[in-house]
Amino acid sequence: MSSDTVLITGGSGLIGSSVIQALRARLPGSRLIAAGRRPGVSEDAGVEHLYMDLLAPLPELPHGVGTVIHIAGEKRDESRMWATNHEGTRKLVEAAGRVGVRRFIYLSSVGVYGAPKHAGTVNEHSARTPRNTYEASKNAGETVVRENCTQLGMEHVIVQPTNVIGHVAGRSYPLLGLISMINAGRFARFGRGETWTNYVGVNDVAAMIVAACRSGCDGGTYIANGPARLSDLVAWVSGELGLPPSTRRLPAWVGALAGAAGSLIEHTTKRSMPFNSERYREMTNTTQYDGEKAVREFGFAYPVGIETTVRHLVQTYRTEGRL
Repeated sequence: MSSDTVLITGGSGLIGSSVIQALRARLPGSRLIAAGRRPGVSEDAGVEHLYMDLLAPLPELPHGVGTVIHIAGEKRDESRMWATNHEGTRKLVEAAGRVGVRRFIYLSSVGVYGAPKHAGTVNEHSARTPRNTYEASKNAGETVVRENCTQLGMEHVIVQPTNVIGHVAGRSYPLLGLISMINAGRFARFGRGETWTNYVGVNDVAAMIVAACRSGCDGGTYIANGPARLSDLVAWVSGELGLPPSTRRLPAWVGALAGAAGSLIEHTTKRSMPFNSERYREMTNTTQYDGEKAVREFGFAYPVGIETTVRHLVQTYRTEGRL
């Protein structure tokens, strides 16, 4: 693998740029090619750029590419999801097969399971019931990878992260709303049961993808997640802020009503609200995604972990003066 050429799509995004950094650190002898509509990193970083638009005919991939890491996808524009996530993936798999790529790594999403918020534990064998266009198009992309890679004689691995969190100044501030509420003493849980969160740090996702490049597994599907009780997450944040963990609870109907009101305001004013129906669902979720299969099957170890990721976010926001 040290002399392999690796092509990465979506290298300009949060996950893609982290994967490129991880590849440079862990596979220093590899030639890296970032494919997309704009470079993921500057040329002086030693990464080549190949222009590629998944909605257009794809260029011939450079000969010598041994591994393709397909991260690019459409998550916001529903009208482009099938063309990008399904058809674009099919075109890339076929292009990879034409130049003799040995391994294809596909970044999917746990959204393919369509699990409701009280589904219990979800793993790679759980039923798939996609609930929207994004989830259905990513599920179709997985099917393309499994079937076409097998036909073309390519090894393949599918990685399914949950909610990927990573701070990017000026662009991405994950969990800032929740952390700010805790800092201001306004945080409360809803209902009486225990709630679970499903977050995974971007560096842990990147590490799993790089590990999948080197592992002997073929045809595997792996969830990437660091499930944590909401009470534990609140305790980590409170500890970094020097505050006692909040134990305040409100009736579930209060949260549901507040969430509905927030969503209505967002819909009518087109302005983002700190609390809405989606946030209420997250704060009353009991579903857990099992992210341990990769640990069992090819010895992967999450290098950072969700607790360290959350604590580091709090430290970063305090340093930046956001709290």
